[in-house]
Amino acid sequence: MPSFGTDAISALQSAMRFRQDRESILAANIANADTPGYRRRDLSFDGVLDATQQRLDRTHSGHLAAPGSEARNARVELGPRGTRPDGNGVDLDQELVQASRNAGAFIDQANVLARVSMLIRTAIGQQ
Repeated sequence: MPSFGTDAISALQSAMRFRQDRESILAANIANADTPGYRRRDLSFDGVLDATQQRLDRTHSGHLAAPGSEARNARVELGPRGTRPDGNGVDLDQELVQASRNAGAFIDQANVLARVSMLIRTAIGQQ
């Protein structure tokens, strides 16, 4: 049976924080679409996944190197240098599509969080 408790809520909050951080990076890419030499940036979901797997794999404090191994949940990846004469690596259309998808995912996660909260309130007798 799935858990609708604090684990689900904290996972959704982490996912929403990732989407919020990614939105800031994508907005910076859009703002610098005409800046010479600018390389696009993006957050890597693999970094979030790796940090989560490290937390899940740790069954004993001595099994994995603990201090600092989970300091960052996501890493910023630099895109390739641009092929334009000014060296800019931002494709504005691609960035706008990515920003739209990211915003849609954030809204979906917020809706799930609202439903989980409603289920918890119903379970404890508050409506």
